[in-house]
Amino acid sequence: MGATLSGVVVRGRELELVWSDHRPGSVLPLLWLRDNCQAPESQHPETRQRLVDTFRIPADLAAASATIEDGGRTLRVEWSGDGHISRFSAQFLAALRSNPETLPVARTTWDRAIASAVPHVSYEGFMAEDGVLKEHLEAVARYGFCFVEAVPGTPEATRAVATRIAYIRETIFGGYWDFTANMEHKDTAYTSMAIGPHTDGTYSFDAPGYQMFHCLAADCTGGENMLIDGFRVAEVMQRDDPAAYRVLTEVAIPGQYLDYSRGVHLMARRPLFRLDDSGQLVQVSYNNLDRAPFVLDPECQLAFYRALATFDRLCNDPALQYRRRLLPGSVLLFDNWRVLHSRDAYKGYRRLAGVYLNKEDVESRLRFLRVQAGEAV
Repeated sequence: MGATLSGVVVRGRELELVWSDHRPGSVLPLLWLRDNCQAPESQHPETRQRLVDTFRIPADLAAASATIEDGGRTLRVEWSGDGHISRFSAQFLAALRSNPETLPVARTTWDRAIASAVPHVSYEGFMAEDGVLKEHLEAVARYGFCFVEAVPGTPEATRAVATRIAYIRETIFGGYWDFTANMEHKDTAYTSMAIGPHTDGTYSFDAPGYQMFHCLAADCTGGENMLIDGFRVAEVMQRDDPAAYRVLTEVAIPGQYLDYSRGVHLMARRPLFRLDDSGQLVQVSYNNLDRAPFVLDPECQLAFYRALATFDRLCNDPALQYRRRLLPGSVLLFDNWRVLHSRDAYKGYRRLAGVYLNKEDVESRLRFLRVQAGEAV
């Protein structure tokens, strides 16, 4: 049973809510309640967009009455003047937060031990059942990555996995990309060289939220891939070297992508560990190859290099890496705001396909699947 109300008291221009359980009482301004009224005249029943003109709500707004209905499950407010009635579910009122999470997630950070229980789903179930799709996206939200296994080794199947989730993001690399070590773009990924731990798009204001890989051919030696949980690295740094962690939350690092032959020079800045307004880590952003030249005052510059070296050392620690050679049939989706990826050098022929997906689109899909399953979002 959800939260229920046991009483309500009008106190001037506020309502005080009394809950049936032991939680503290809530106080809500009358202005807020009228502004967030969910009656069809106040909120469009299909778009859920506000129809109330917030700035025409009377300054002397008053409640004629406030009562509890449906055994404590509903708050009813009748407004003075026009007699309009607003109803709010207790569940809605109990879930209100000053800084609500856009997608509540119980994250689990990991190290190389994840190899014993790698999150994965089947291609057949993923494509046919919303429950399996939800299982996959819940795993990505919790761990930062999940595989789809037994995928046909074709570009069409790769695209199908991506578009089952959301539309494909267009970037300077196109939308769907399918390449070998051909230097089609000025990026180390388009070579057979080793690539160190990094996230993509440090030069983009809105770095791609998710990245998908599907190796379509691997007639080569070497080329093993590594995944690193950037949130786990942050935990280790915050515990063992809080000063270095703090530096990487404060210094905005510029990233850039240069390809003058195509008229491209992208550039953006943000801290390696980006925090939200409540101080929680929301994004890891790191690519030492794409870091643009910038200067700090000497003392801060040395502290920055030391912190960056600590982060890089942890990312290259095998104890914090999940290693796997990507082969045809396994599609990997991972959170590019959390999981760093790298690759060993290889010799021979390797064909890799993939896409970027926007953060908000993947989260939107999961949010909808939760509603469809009757869960709170």
